[in-house]
Amino acid sequence: MDRRTSFAVPRVRVSIPNLLPTLFEPQNATPYPKADVGDDNAALPERRLTVLALQLALLEKAASRLGTLAFIWATVVLLGGFAITLGRTDFWCITVLLLIEGTRILGRSHELEWQHQAISCARAVHTFSWMQLLSALACVSLSLLRLLHQHYGGSEEARTNRSAALNIFYGLALAEALLFLVEKALWEWKVGHCRLLESVAADYNLAPSAGEVGIRLFFYNSYSRCLDGSIFDGLHMDLVSYGDNLVTSGSHYEQSVGAGILVALAESNRFSDATLRKIGVSAPTIERLIEMLSWKDLSDREVRRSAAVAVSMLTGKKVIALRITGIPGAIESVASLLYADQDELNLLGLSILKNLAHDHDNCDKIGSTRGLLDKIISYSSLDHGLAPTTPRDMRLKAVKQSLHVVKRLASMTGNTGKLLRRELTDIVFTVSNIRDVLQQQEKKFQLELHQLAIEILTSLSMDDEARELIGGTGGMVSVLVAMFLQPMAITECRQPNTIRVEAGEALAMLALESKKNCGTIIMALGGGVGRLMAALNDPVVIIWAARILHNLCSYAGDEWQLPLKGVTTGATKVLRTIMVEKGKILNIFLRLAAQMIRYMEPGELCASLAMASVVDEGLARTLVQVLQEYSCPSMDMPRVRRYTIELAVAMMRSDVRYVALFVELGLEDQLRHVAATTSMLECFNVFSGSVGLGHHAVSIHTLVESALDVMKG
Repeated sequence: MDRRTSFAVPRVRVSIPNLLPTLFEPQNATPYPKADVGDDNAALPERRLTVLALQLALLEKAASRLGTLAFIWATVVLLGGFAITLGRTDFWCITVLLLIEGTRILGRSHELEWQHQAISCARAVHTFSWMQLLSALACVSLSLLRLLHQHYGGSEEARTNRSAALNIFYGLALAEALLFLVEKALWEWKVGHCRLLESVAADYNLAPSAGEVGIRLFFYNSYSRCLDGSIFDGLHMDLVSYGDNLVTSGSHYEQSVGAGILVALAESNRFSDATLRKIGVSAPTIERLIEMLSWKDLSDREVRRSAAVAVSMLTGKKVIALRITGIPGAIESVASLLYADQDELNLLGLSILKNLAHDHDNCDKIGSTRGLLDKIISYSSLDHGLAPTTPRDMRLKAVKQSLHVVKRLASMTGNTGKLLRRELTDIVFTVSNIRDVLQQQEKKFQLELHQLAIEILTSLSMDDEARELIGGTGGMVSVLVAMFLQPMAITECRQPNTIRVEAGEALAMLALESKKNCGTIIMALGGGVGRLMAALNDPVVIIWAARILHNLCSYAGDEWQLPLKGVTTGATKVLRTIMVEKGKILNIFLRLAAQMIRYMEPGELCASLAMASVVDEGLARTLVQVLQEYSCPSMDMPRVRRYTIELAVAMMRSDVRYVALFVELGLEDQLRHVAATTSMLECFNVFSGSVGLGHHAVSIHTLVESALDVMKG
């Protein structure tokens, strides 16, 4: 029979916001993120450059082949076969044309060589370009003049073959020069008039100065490959691979240009994924980028910034982040950014550390890097870390990044997490800086920064010593209580509600097994628990109000018994909720009810049941059905069977009538089943991932034996 339809009890509907996993339930390991899938077939902007390079190379090679043929024809046929019979004019014309062609070829080779150098060589490139153009024009003029003139001298018989040979030579020279001029015209039209290089640079959002230099170098490199090898060699080039090559080259200037190219492509929404994948599989490129992070020369600031941006984006990919931290000295290079006298580099360093801190082993490396934790903590304060002249918005960004890093370090699981939480707590500025963040009332501080700060406190509170230290920090508990009990009118949007929930989790953690903190919380509540009892009617924080009340009742000690008697005023609400709810609300209300019964006078339980319109048999049957429903330990509610048994024992000890009732309902069989199926999952108060912390003082077996003893008695 469904227990929800067995009793005529008014149903209580509450709306609970979706909560993040808490420390009170175990969590499985975080799955690896899915690999990014990019569109490798998308048309790349540099494709226009490689196609142009192929077209120009085709014209250049055709002109060069014609020039070679003309040279062979002149030397073998004309100067070899007709050297004696050639007229003086044609002899010198042939000689001049050969010299002009040699000059053009020389200028072409030097132009390509100088184009690969720095911007300071632009005047030399311009000179060689004009030299080629003038040579070609002279060749066209001279060849065309001789072809039109057709007066080669000598007898009729001598002119027969010689004229044909000269016409062929002048025709070859003219065709070569015209092909070169067509190439030059195409070059000027695309590069000069259509501004193709600038257009491609704009497509990638490259900086007007350094970006265009990188694009120009890429274009000349593609053109050179088409000339030196197959005309298709340059067609398969892409800007990412070229940037990789520049970064790993020996030239400091080329490394700077390459870093700028890679950053621009990585920051592009369209090409980011493909770019990061290509960089991520290039170990030499990653190593060089890591090396650039530690460049401290003033002239290298922009290069260092570009490298930091690239590494920050790379570490956003988990697999690539693991490769980066596998490089010796990588963490130290990243840490050097925090010591740079440039705010942007400081923020990038924190961003990289935040990404790296996703991995357990990386957190261990961060914690073991000398002085790094202290430096990270220094950025969590508005008054430290950055330069005094830094704008406030930049300071807020630094605080946010620092808190992100600390949060991930503090939430680590296992022995690494224990050591990191201890080391973070030992730094004297950690807790005080977090308190200062929570005490700020600016809108910029609220929401995300407050949430980060509270989550850090919750994680640190897993350590017993840290829990006492946080609770003993002046004003800390009062701030958390104020955030937790904000009026409903202020919490219309979801984010402030999330902060209230986080504050409730932090308070519950601080109250766990801490007599001192329990007293501090009660005093912050005004010396009683009335405000928490009212919060039981708030659907946003109902679970955490109940959890805090339970911990206060369990660990506050005898001196607070009188203020805690106020919990009995909520017995009607709690008992009614147990009858109609499932899930986490039922879980925590079961144990809270057990604590309430401790503070009740004889007969008060019966009165509370009557006010809640719940009959004795109905409540007892509900508890037995809970044990039947959760016949095995549950990941979502690992302590529900323990809490159910605690409430049953409290009821039987409060009123002997419940003993016979539970015997009749078969509680004894359910208890034996619990003893036979118990696991370590039910033995801990909180969990660090799947690792249990805060072992229950009373084992589940002892609790079952106590219940059976009460039933026998």
